[in-house]
Amino acid sequence: MALFHVNMEKRAFLLSQLIQRLQRQKEPREGQLFGFRTDDGRLLAIALCTDYGNLKHDKSLLLPAPLTPIGKFEVTKGDHSKPELEENEIAVIWDQEDLHVYVSEDQQISTTCFTTLSEEDLSELFVVARVNFSLDLTSRDTVVSISNTIQTLVEQLESPSTCFRLQDSTLILQNKDGGVLSLENQGGKGNVDIGSVIKGAKKKKASLHTVNFQMLQNRSTVTCRNAPVVRIDNRKSGILSTHFKGEAIVYLQKSCKVSKVAALLVQGVIQQLHLAECWLERQLNDKKLCGNLTSYNSLHFLSGHVVNVIYPENSDDKNLEPYRKDVHEALMFPMNQPMVRKGNRLPIIEAKSNVLKNTHIGLKPSSVYGEISVVKGIYGYHHYMQDNFNDNKWGCAYRSLQTLVSWFRFQGYTEKPIPTHSEIQKCLVDIGDKPSSFLDSRQWIGSTEVGFVLDNMYNITSKFIFVSSGADLAEKGRELAFHFQTQGTPIMIGGGVLAHTIIGVDYNTESGDISFLILDPHYTGSEDLSTIQNKGWCGWKGPEFWDPKAYYNLCLPQRPLCI
Repeated sequence: MALFHVNMEKRAFLLSQLIQRLQRQKEPREGQLFGFRTDDGRLLAIALCTDYGNLKHDKSLLLPAPLTPIGKFEVTKGDHSKPELEENEIAVIWDQEDLHVYVSEDQQISTTCFTTLSEEDLSELFVVARVNFSLDLTSRDTVVSISNTIQTLVEQLESPSTCFRLQDSTLILQNKDGGVLSLENQGGKGNVDIGSVIKGAKKKKASLHTVNFQMLQNRSTVTCRNAPVVRIDNRKSGILSTHFKGEAIVYLQKSCKVSKVAALLVQGVIQQLHLAECWLERQLNDKKLCGNLTSYNSLHFLSGHVVNVIYPENSDDKNLEPYRKDVHEALMFPMNQPMVRKGNRLPIIEAKSNVLKNTHIGLKPSSVYGEISVVKGIYGYHHYMQDNFNDNKWGCAYRSLQTLVSWFRFQGYTEKPIPTHSEIQKCLVDIGDKPSSFLDSRQWIGSTEVGFVLDNMYNITSKFIFVSSGADLAEKGRELAFHFQTQGTPIMIGGGVLAHTIIGVDYNTESGDISFLILDPHYTGSEDLSTIQNKGWCGWKGPEFWDPKAYYNLCLPQRPLCI
């Protein structure tokens, strides 16, 4: 990254979301900083864990491998003293006015400047490895038996019998010296950087490049020569039969040698096992939490880094809420929006998605040069003719509604599916807004109906803005910017015979100039991002885009306050 290379002389690098989390704190707090130490002595602070809370397991298990403690943080209400640090550690202190950064070097603790790390900066340093695995965790229903089961699996993982296959590649990594097996005699790749082996890793991206590994275990390499022993135990005990469908997340520096990667992947899987151990022990005391375990690791835009979470498959969100609160407290996440729900789970990597996500990323800026406020998080671009359904010339508001719902799904507010046109119509008929003849029709809907469906199907309330002319929308810049800054949800706008989705504004408070970032549901082509951006189906539009002879209603969905 250019930023990283320009600031080679600086030692301290702080993730932007970590800074924002600290600056939101009003009460005294302290805890550990986690991140990376580079070979040339730089300290990258990526995550933090507080020293407070009710979490029953090691808080560091929530963080992806191989993040390690690199120092401490503190929130004060004013003056602070110089922190005590070990060699090559960092301290970050927020005193309600300024951020103070200290580093320890050559047994001296001194203040230093820092550089803010963006997600794009991280993407130039790391790739995210997702390791899929499946393990049987069956044990007796005792803490000791659970611990023995986990320890046995850990020992197996740390042996050379554990291998990892890179998806869509001939590369197989083995957990031993040398570290590389090959399907096509390419074992010599062990001395090269993993970034040069992974396809697409060198491309500049706005988000972290993600790759899939599948964990394999070679049962034929067991070298144990001990004779088997059978012991019969007549004591009465129950059996905890649990299957673990896991996924370990590992941050791989692109400069990491391929021969070292397997050991890092093993570390990630072992972290997941220790998290699973905690859940197995909870299941002993709470039958509502029993059942097979699944990894639901998340990467929320407010976090900036992956969070490791495991939940019983059959437990509902209500039963899991106390644990989520503990996680939020440990990581200093806000207590009014979901960040580690099942619905926040990292999307499964697909070869080609039916719906493009965040199509505005990569667009050229508007010509207003004001303050840009855009949708926060992930949304899906829904438009005419998707799902093999012909709604050309009548379904634009339905598609805009689907985009709105996709945002709430991606941000973990709901696990209910995207509504079909038929389901939208049925909802409006059921609540008495439309007659039964509306079912299976091609009749339009507007922003009011969109609000009704959000409320009745998803318990999402909305605010509405009305203007009598498209020319008046330019006067709503401050109001729309405030919505994106505080709510961050896409906006559905209907006027005349057309509906669109507003996903951002560029508003110049001095001149009053404004540009609208529009997602156009009238697109009928394939999921081709280049066409969508270059032809203006997703792009910045000036006030002249709106019809001055038409009145407009805007539906502004509000985020539910939940966790």
